[in-house]
Amino acid sequence: MREHFTSPQWVDLVRGQLAEEVATEMDRHLRAGCSECVAAFDAWQGLALFAAEERTLTPPADAVRVAKSYFAQQTLAAPLAGPSYPFISWASATTATLVFDSHQAAPAGIRAAASFSRHVVFDAESLVIDLHIETGSRAGWFLLSGQIVDRHNPARPVDNIWLSLVDERLEISSFQTNHLGEFRCTFAFRKALKLMVYAGRDVIALPIEMLLDPGTHSSR
Repeated sequence: MREHFTSPQWVDLVRGQLAEEVATEMDRHLRAGCSECVAAFDAWQGLALFAAEERTLTPPADAVRVAKSYFAQQTLAAPLAGPSYPFISWASATTATLVFDSHQAAPAGIRAAASFSRHVVFDAESLVIDLHIETGSRAGWFLLSGQIVDRHNPARPVDNIWLSLVDERLEISSFQTNHLGEFRCTFAFRKALKLMVYAGRDVIALPIEMLLDPGTHSSR
């Protein structure tokens, strides 16, 4: 009887990759009671079972969303490199058209106002983007909520559309529409804030900072 078998041999045994005569010899060795080889076999067999079961595991949806948001933030925060990052370029995106504004003329001192609420509707490509912006619970913060609808097929929900708030080249936050095409987020006031909508190959940009500017009128 040989003294011990090597780790690669135990790995091949638990994976069923050995010739029958070698596997039989190793099995006989285990039955003889070699404690060192029994420990090695148990360790590699446990690892093989873990790897097989791991393929059936699905990570929580929240964990996947957080991971995607993190990597998207790293990409959007990176310097532009020509056509490698066209999806965050304000100049190359389709600018949505403002078709409704609850403020015909924004009152002076709106940024410092204790309460602020504005309802706007944008049109871009075949999408209608309905937005509500309200004062947040903290000073200088706002609540943004809305819904995206396909003008050509209003009954079909525009779900799983990614959106992001971008200040210049930095992504502030990213989020996704739910099964009804709705979305919601909070943000702090910034001077160059854009809402980017990634609808398939189309990238739509909404000038959020324009809505918070006290000198801005709907005609702009």
